[in-house]
Amino acid sequence: GAARASRPQSWRVCHYSASQRRRMPGSSATLVPETGVQRDWEEREFAQSIQLGIKSLAQFLNEFENTTRTKLASLNSKIARLERRMTLVEATFDSVNQPPAATS
Repeated sequence: GAARASRPQSWRVCHYSASQRRRMPGSSATLVPETGVQRDWEEREFAQSIQLGIKSLAQFLNEFENTTRTKLASLNSKIARLERRMTLVEATFDSVNQPPAATS
């Protein structure tokens, strides 16, 4: 809340162990300046977690694309086979249903 807003951004709250608190007066939470190295490591860890998430997403999408492409190719060949059979059935049906030719 309000205490956080008054604190500079380069400061963070550190919680010390019981043995450390015994040696220092005051509360368990003490303000200490955050060093540039600590901030850099935190930013690197955050960037690394984002990169890992993007990498995992890309792997999933590539696997999904490969699986989908294979399934669609299989479905396409089945449809083509059905279309050929349908053409054959229609031709057979048409030849059976034609009226007999009149002889003169």
